[in-house]
Order: sequence, then C-alpha cells, then structure tokens
Amino acid sequence: MGFFRFLPYFLCIFALNQALYANEGAKWLRSSFADVQKAADAKDPYAQGFLSLVYAHGDKGMDVSFENAKDWAVLSSQSDHWLGHFAMGYLARFPSDGVDNARNVSRHYLKSFQDPDGKMIKAAATGDPIASFALAEIFTSDEVRPALVPDLDLAARHYSFSSNAGYGPAMVQFSLLKTHAVGDVGVSKDLAGGISLLQEASASDLPAAHHYLGRAYFKGLGVKSDLPQALIHFKAAADHGYAISQLTVADFYAYGVAGPPKVDLALRYARLAMGQMEKQALEKITEYEGILAAGKGDGGSVTGALPRVPDPIETAPPPPAPPSPGRPLPPSSLEPVLSPALPSPYSPAVPAPAVALNPPPPGASPSLPTPPPLPTSPPAPSSLPLPSLGSSEELRELAKNHYFGRKSAPDYAKSFALFTQSANSGDAESARYLGIMYLRGKGVPKDNAKALEWFSLASDRGDALAGKNVRMLKSVLGN
Repeated sequence: MGFFRFLPYFLCIFALNQALYANEGAKWLRSSFADVQKAADAKDPYAQGFLSLVYAHGDKGMDVSFENAKDWAVLSSQSDHWLGHFAMGYLARFPSDGVDNARNVSRHYLKSFQDPDGKMIKAAATGDPIASFALAEIFTSDEVRPALVPDLDLAARHYSFSSNAGYGPAMVQFSLLKTHAVGDVGVSKDLAGGISLLQEASASDLPAAHHYLGRAYFKGLGVKSDLPQALIHFKAAADHGYAISQLTVADFYAYGVAGPPKVDLALRYARLAMGQMEKQALEKITEYEGILAAGKGDGGSVTGALPRVPDPIETAPPPPAPPSPGRPLPPSSLEPVLSPALPSPYSPAVPAPAVALNPPPPGASPSLPTPPPLPTSPPAPSSLPLPSLGSSEELRELAKNHYFGRKSAPDYAKSFALFTQSANSGDAESARYLGIMYLRGKGVPKDNAKALEWFSLASDRGDALAGKNVRMLKSVLGN
C-alpha cells in the first residue's frame, strides 16, 4: 500500500526522462484552433479538455473566456476524462465557479490525479506536455492537502518539460520560477532566461505572457524600466480578456502614467474587467467617476499614482521599491493575492478588494499583534435608516451593496454603519472592510491606526486576507 502511494511520484519523475513523441497533448499543441474545435465538436474528450484550457488561457489567438472554458470542461469531465477533471479543478479556482472553491479544486484535481488506471500519469510518462503541465499545477496546489503534499521541485521539472515542448502557459509558469527562484526548487534565478520565455510565449499573443512582460518593464525586472513599453504589453493582455491587465491599463489611463490622462478609456477598461473581477472593477469605476466629477482627467490635471503590480510570489518578496517622485503608491490592488509557492498567472481574484500596500521586506515578522478592543461604532447620522434585526451576514451583504453601488450610487456612510453593526456582531469580513475604508478614507477620514485595529480583529477571527493586510500595514508603518 505504501509503495502504491509513492508510485505516482516515481512515474512523474520518469516522465521527465522520456523523449517527446506522438501523443495526444503534442498533437493538439501543434493543431490549429479550428482542428481542436472540430474534434471537440465530434465529442473527443481530450480535445474538449484541451479546448477548455485554450479558453482559460486565451491560447491559440482566442480571448480569455471562462464561460466557454467551463462548458468544454464539463463535457470532457462527463466522459470521465482526466483532462476534463483537471480543467474543472483549474477553473474552480475562479470565484464564478462556486463558493467552496477550495473543495472543488481538491475534488477535481484528485479525481484527475488518482484515476485508478493512472491515465494522466501514464500520459506524462509518454511525453505528453499537457499532462506534465497538469501535474505541475497539481503539485503547486495547497488545496490537494493532505491527500497530496505540494512538491515545487517536481512541479518545476514538469513545467520545464512542458515549456520545452512549446506549451505557452507552462512557459509563463516556468519563467516565474526562473525570475523569482522561490525556495529550494532546483531552479536558479535566471532573469534573462525568464524574460526570454515570456517573450517567446508573447509571440503567440498569450495574455499572461504579455501581462508579466508588462510587469517586468514596469518594475525593471530583467529589463530596463520602461512605462510606455509596460503599457503596450498590459494592453495586449487586456485586449485579449485578461482582467488583471484590464484594471492595470485602466489605472495607467486614469492617472496618465505613460501619457496624458484619459479617464474615458480608464472607465472602458475597468468595465471590461467586470466579468472576472467585479468587486475590484466596481471600486475602480467609482474612483474614476470621482475624477470626472471633479473635472479632472481627459485633459485636466490629475495628481495620480503608479498602479501597483505586485510580484506573483509572496514567499520571498523583494524590498518595497520607492515610489516615483510625485506619484505615491495608490491604495488599491490590481492583482489578486496569489497563493504561496508558485501561483498560476490565471489565479482567481480575491473575494474582496485587497489592501494595496508595498509587500513586507524579507525577514519581516509575520506575527500578529494581540487583538485590540472592538472599535467603537462610527458617528453615523441619527436619521440613517438601519435594520434593527438581521444576521451579521445579511448586514454585511447589505453594506456591500451600498459600498459597491450595486443598486444605486455608492453610499459609504450607510455601508460603514452597516459594516460596523455586522462586525460588532462578530463578522470577520465586515471588520476587514472597515479596515479597508479607514485605510482608503472611504466615508471616514483616513486612519492607518484604526485600519490596523480592524484588520487585526478580522485576522483574529480567521480572515486570511486581513492577516496579510496586517503584516503589510505593520511593515509600512514600521511596527
């Protein structure tokens, strides 16, 4: 029994020593989109699973479409094909695929990996680059614990194999390993090699490759910092449906980062991101409409800020870069908080707007302070209509409606009061939102100390995002 448990690992290693020859993954990798579509329409389960990944990645010249990706993944999984199950798990990482995403990721990934016939592992052992990519993704997933223990070294080998076979999404992942060299994964830091892989993948207009090239030019990572060039790559990704880049481009235009402000274009790109990152997009739209209401942008003067494009790997973040003169880092986040170890460039957006602060410097203590006393309620107007009854969850959802302006214009006073009621009833997410409001000055004066109190309280109640915010804010404040 013990040997059988470790047999898949030996087979996975064996796969890396095999020469690439005729197999299904290599076949569809070389095929045109029309040929893949034709086979998928003819109910080929492998082609259906592969087509799902094509839409998820924006591969083969297609725009990113999670809706189309989900449709094909379902069809493939209904045939009990390992690639269909993997695609279902891959897509379950996105908020649109359900509330209990972690459970769905684990269920589908393990169903793919633990197939009694070992079809995925056998495919990888015969040199299938798509199977190797799937195994690499599974080995970087924390959701598969405790059934499987993530193994970055093994994942790196599979990313390398799939990348060498020419699979663009694997090139992007392997490039992230090369440029960040997280932990002991047997991959030396190689900025030039990582950038070269991104350039190769971007030649086929793979959105994630363009996004990370944009980030490299924005940060001067392996290339000379070049904001106009960064915008070119971010825009190439945004125009193919990559939501993170859409919000990044929106900030570029709103604040004139690489040219004159164009708030109308900023609004257009923010609205494009609504399908994948609704909450962040709504917040940016409100922000830009405020700029227009103030008579700024589109020819007016805007004291803007560089958009934040954080590193995709949080286990060993670099020291925070000093902001450009006259352009302080903005209190907004354009990328999701990604998983530790090696995140996918297609990782889901966070369930709520995350705090956009510089990451803590290496060695910063992750310990959290003793939870402070519950902050007092805000001085809401006495005429403010608030429900006297209702669960903390109901209060929170009503508060979010006012915060994001879902049914009317945003009303921060009402949302603040409702979040406070919910937080005072023990709701962790509401406490995090109060921290965000104090940090950003939404409905209340900006107050980092109070923001830290609410984040600490939410973190103590088990809110993981609030815990990250506590560490980042303490780093920035020097606590």
